[in-house]
Amino acid sequence: MQIKFKPNYQKIIEAITWVANNIKDSSRYTVLKTLFYGDKFHLQKYGRPVTGDTYIKMPMGPVASSAYDIIKANDFLPESVLNAANEAFSVGGPRDPIIPNRQANEDWFSETDIECLNLAAEKCRGRDFGSLKEETHREQAWVEAEMNREMSFALLIDQDTPNRDALIEYIRETSACQSV
Repeated sequence: MQIKFKPNYQKIIEAITWVANNIKDSSRYTVLKTLFYGDKFHLQKYGRPVTGDTYIKMPMGPVASSAYDIIKANDFLPESVLNAANEAFSVGGPRDPIIPNRQANEDWFSETDIECLNLAAEKCRGRDFGSLKEETHREQAWVEAEMNREMSFALLIDQDTPNRDALIEYIRETSACQSV
């Protein structure tokens, strides 16, 4: 059984906004990698990701599928999601920073969500594209996934995580799992 979570668009918008406010001149790449590490750190420590987004193995590393769609303003998204994103942040070209239009609404986050987003921001802040790409390409979940396919949440739990098997079983039992 594959571990699945239901992404929450508004929480993802708030997470993107949070990163854009907390990492100066955040590119799409930096935002997406910060979300990846925030979700990974929270999953490993607390048994659930921050956003619940699905991660896809892409050539430049893991990509949060819904967050990427929101940043790109894909027209298949509900109008309410696109409007909420436009209110929260502005996106220029692919290499331009994401500019926050307001502060993130932290009511969407638990204290542990903020803790892990802060850890992820520390990890990604000031890093160049190449070093982030190199590091994410060493992630087991990225290595073992097929290109342009979903990455396994279970593989986001590092091998040296204490009680790894019990944690994965707990996540399987408590997440919105689907048989695949």
